[in-house]
Amino acid sequence: MKQPVTWTTGIVVLLLSVGVKVRTVEKSTDELQSTRLGEAPVSIYSNNPNDSWNRIFYYLFSRRVNARLSSEFPEGAPFREADGFPGSLRQQVSKRAFEREETGDRAIDPLYPSFLSDEGARVVLSDPTYADFRKALEEALQGNTQRSAMARAIMQSDLWSAYDILYRYKYGKQNDKNLLAEHRFEVLGLLGSLIRKIALTPEEIRSLPDNYSAARKTFGLPDLFGSNSGWLEVRWFPQRLHDQSADFRRVTRVFLKPARPPQDMQEFLNDFRRKEGNAAEMLDGVALVTQLLAIDAQGQLTPASTITDLQFRLFEKTAQGAFRRTLVGIYEISRKRLLSQPESGGMVEEADSEPAYLPSAGNDYSFASLQMSIGRRSIPVVVTQRTRCAFCHGDRDLTHIMTFSMMVFPQDSLGPEVRELNPLGHESADFVISQKARDAGWQTLRKYFEK
Repeated sequence: MKQPVTWTTGIVVLLLSVGVKVRTVEKSTDELQSTRLGEAPVSIYSNNPNDSWNRIFYYLFSRRVNARLSSEFPEGAPFREADGFPGSLRQQVSKRAFEREETGDRAIDPLYPSFLSDEGARVVLSDPTYADFRKALEEALQGNTQRSAMARAIMQSDLWSAYDILYRYKYGKQNDKNLLAEHRFEVLGLLGSLIRKIALTPEEIRSLPDNYSAARKTFGLPDLFGSNSGWLEVRWFPQRLHDQSADFRRVTRVFLKPARPPQDMQEFLNDFRRKEGNAAEMLDGVALVTQLLAIDAQGQLTPASTITDLQFRLFEKTAQGAFRRTLVGIYEISRKRLLSQPESGGMVEEADSEPAYLPSAGNDYSFASLQMSIGRRSIPVVVTQRTRCAFCHGDRDLTHIMTFSMMVFPQDSLGPEVRELNPLGHESADFVISQKARDAGWQTLRKYFEK
């Protein structure tokens, strides 16, 4: 256990290490696939690694990833110059490749890498892995093992993610793609049937535990949803890249903590439409919360109480109120911990110095994404969590709020008013559901609930 770090706001963060095996790859990276299956299934849904649900998780998530280390990690030396980093984040990357063993038990989508790439999908659509993956899905469909409502909700979310990712790729009939197309069609059918089989009733979805409240007790997190906490849930435009990148299967919610109680709340919120630069002047913190959607047994989309991802930025200040630094808190769900220790909230804290994969672009919220180099694509690059955050937010101080970074046309327009939402309501979820309902992949999946 690492030593606790106390934030000036009174939050005590316990850092829980997540073991990742790292090995140096001796071959030239040009000779290597970026991702391959992990070494063996792990126990997530039961103590038996051979359980069909554990095997499904293995085929969807467990991978060995070849990656380069940024110069933030001295063990990666020797280094070389690299493109793709903006000026203030300029770094070198290792000349060697390192193999990282990823179990995948965190707040990520399966079949990675999937951003502008089908490489992750090909892992399970290609023989011999395809036959084993199909067998695990068939066993789960035929099995009568009783699973908890929480286990079914989490598994359904993972299967749904895989369905959407595979739906994206419609292979042609040249070379090996004809076989991939056949396998894709068969897997989509099995995924759709299993998603339907394990769906929760509306009552079961409503009874799912509030894991944020449990995580609050474990980590000393703020009461984001309390009426007197000082935190505000806000929305300017309803469209959010986080929601879109997840194919509208999840809901992202934005919270602000004003530095002082606003005299006029609407005026305070609308000022963010004009605000550029340091948001710490007006705020003590911001938070991004990711909430699951579930498909109930009637095929209806419903917001669940399960939170899978928490990101906090707290702005530490001097006694005179001047900005000093930004403290980062990142919490991701562990399925195993949520199911075996529900009282913990199922969250694992990631320090801002922990390794993370560099995104390919500002709208890439995927995992282990391939990097876009000039004229070619290359293997993922590992940076610190803080650098990953800065890559999207554009500054190392992390005082820039992407929610208010939209371009509004005509330029003299400020767009709609910034709204304060009821944190106990589901306005953000209602919008995401409305977008998902129009999605072609969802309309295809919805037919499995009509059989």
